[in-house]
Amino acid sequence: MDSLDKFLFDIAYKFPKGYPDIKDDKDKDMLFKMVNEIVEEKSLLNEGDKLYDDVILNALGTDSIPRSKNKYKFGGSSTFDIQVKSDDLEIWKKLWGVKPPKKGKKVGSVGSLGVGNGEISLYWLYNYSNSGIDVTMGRDGDDPDLFFNGKGVEVKAYGGHTGLLSLGRFGADKDNLRLLGMIFGLNALVKVLGKDEKIKTINPTNFNGTDLTPAMDNIIKLKNIDLGELSSTYPLFATIKTNIDSLISSLGDFNTSEEGAASMSHRLVSAKLSRKPGTGGFLASVLEDGGVRFFAIDLEKMKNNDDFLNNFRSSQSSLGLNFDKLF
Repeated sequence: MDSLDKFLFDIAYKFPKGYPDIKDDKDKDMLFKMVNEIVEEKSLLNEGDKLYDDVILNALGTDSIPRSKNKYKFGGSSTFDIQVKSDDLEIWKKLWGVKPPKKGKKVGSVGSLGVGNGEISLYWLYNYSNSGIDVTMGRDGDDPDLFFNGKGVEVKAYGGHTGLLSLGRFGADKDNLRLLGMIFGLNALVKVLGKDEKIKTINPTNFNGTDLTPAMDNIIKLKNIDLGELSSTYPLFATIKTNIDSLISSLGDFNTSEEGAASMSHRLVSAKLSRKPGTGGFLASVLEDGGVRFFAIDLEKMKNNDDFLNNFRSSQSSLGLNFDKLF
């Protein structure tokens, strides 16, 4: 099936006869409208990539973008490293801190804060080499930084491949913030009722992964109380029961604090990773000296890691993961 046949096959169901009848004026208008939408979308995609190309031309002061003679590995389902070859390092470093202009501004003006160090270097390295990779920009707010042959690649430059690497903020993930608020709120309540003199203040935007386990332990203690009976006398317990029921509905039932902590942490991190860079995508940890580690994002592998909670934290609503330990 060639591209035209596939296109017609994919849209056939939208037409009254089950196919576009070019002798029918309504079908013909509908078909032309669909084609024009695809052409316009493709034009917008090309404009985005042209911006990166224009930025590269401006940074290098040339009329054409130089190509690498080298070939670099990409793909597969496992984490892998590459090292930029010596004859590509000069351009790699020249493009290291280069950023596209802010929206509506000219190329060469103050760069956008949304693009980090090394992103344009990586774009150039794969798009202008013999690697056989078509690199495009992420367009929407929740897109990864780049797409390599349609596969998401999130680019991070933190000076090393080990330790906690930031995934960015999850403040827009209202549902998970709500669940975390319930967990740490109920945890604080149990400590107050138990007259715990060493109450550690934990909130949904600042916590270590390991903080979830003792919090879930206190929720299990509440869960094992007959809250329904107590709520008839003390309305506070009706609210507590409602919150616990909501947690179980979202996370599934859990019998141990470890199960509950794992369920909440996996839900939070998976929601972020499934969008950026996406399941099956990569986080590229880039170094100015040309070292690149592509961490393959495998959510099942992450969930099966018994040490997950020790390699995850939230700071000011920004998720940090030790990718080297988890992926």
